[in-house]
Amino acid sequence: MLVSTGQSSAGMEFVRLLLKRGMGVIVLVHNAEEEHQLTELIGKISVYRLYPSGSADKMPIASEWAVKHAFVFERNLPECCQDIQLCHSWCPQRLYVVTSSLNPVHLVYRGLGASYVIHSRSGDISFVL
Repeated sequence: MLVSTGQSSAGMEFVRLLLKRGMGVIVLVHNAEEEHQLTELIGKISVYRLYPSGSADKMPIASEWAVKHAFVFERNLPECCQDIQLCHSWCPQRLYVVTSSLNPVHLVYRGLGASYVIHSRSGDISFVL
């Protein structure tokens, strides 16, 4: 099962590609607005909030899935770091971070558990499939 955090347009396009190829995908989002945007653009899909509203201690959802690969699309540094740490706990062997940043953030991401950091201005990472 593939896990993708689709907070960016590149992430959404990647999820569409996975669905077209018939791959199982779960999309993790941070808030209700992202959830609504994804379901509106992509349609019926499994979407889960990383930190469900109403949880005072901000504990992430528990992983109930067998995860082979995780893809984190960077939107901003703090959220990306949270996503990496959470996905790394579910999928320590293959964690890809996709960034359009030219800053040397790859060392931070690798230190948090990312297996690969992909720099892409367009966000098109279909080649990894």
